[in-house]
Amino acid sequence: MHLWTDGEDLLAKKLQSGAFEDGVFTVAGMQRQKRLELFAKTFIGLLITFLLWQFTALALNASGAALGFPLPVEALQRLVEYLFTNKSLYGHSIYEHILASIKRLLCAFGLASVFGILVGSVLGYFSRIYHIGMVPVAIFQMVPGLAWLPVAILIFGLGDAASVFIIFMVTAMVITIGVSSGIKMVPPVYVNAGKMMGAGPFTIFFKILIPHAAMSIVNALRLGMSSAWRVLISAEMVVGTGVGIGYSIELTRDLLDYVGAFACILVICLIGLFFDRVVLAGIERYMRGRLGFDE
Repeated sequence: MHLWTDGEDLLAKKLQSGAFEDGVFTVAGMQRQKRLELFAKTFIGLLITFLLWQFTALALNASGAALGFPLPVEALQRLVEYLFTNKSLYGHSIYEHILASIKRLLCAFGLASVFGILVGSVLGYFSRIYHIGMVPVAIFQMVPGLAWLPVAILIFGLGDAASVFIIFMVTAMVITIGVSSGIKMVPPVYVNAGKMMGAGPFTIFFKILIPHAAMSIVNALRLGMSSAWRVLISAEMVVGTGVGIGYSIELTRDLLDYVGAFACILVICLIGLFFDRVVLAGIERYMRGRLGFDE
């Protein structure tokens, strides 16, 4: 009786959610409901963030902050000016800064993804070299992003190449560790069963190891993207790229334009949120659906 009652409650929720159309349950209706729920949760999270920002700014300003802590509405107003009134951000439009940063991000992240997936897969697949290969990976991963600055300048000088190198070195190590761990977590019984059925190394790798480690690989890419975005902004602030979101924050800070700095920080947060919650989260949902983890 209890199970039947739970079933009735679930059916009522589905009816109210709009997953039924003309009395027929549809997958599209359920997917639409999930998207609405995700949007609502994201909006609530953003609202909480802005409220925390508002209360912090009011408290600091009430305590007599020397330069005044920018309020969310001030930063949003400045961001609207940058986006829609062609207001220059120190010689470049906001779109030029965004485009320059995204180009560096995608270049470095793409190279790091290829490197991390290939090296991580090899280290995870060949147990004999795993502990040897992970030593340099772990050493490089412990080096903070900006600590690579002297190496980048010695190799590439100042400019875009140095920024891309710094991002690559940090991101590639994060992805390599995540991918190798995911490959090693595949139960050996699956590999042994494949060998007993006559599967060769390539079949085992692409038909057994990669599918079972797919979620670990996606999570490694998400961690790599977040690391790449953070390091990108820091690198642009110190390498002297001449254009980019990080570079614009450096300029606004030097000129004590903290409202402009917070407007740039808003851009950073929104772009990072888009890559994580839309692009990579969409890939994760697709993989979970293909692997049967989600309905």
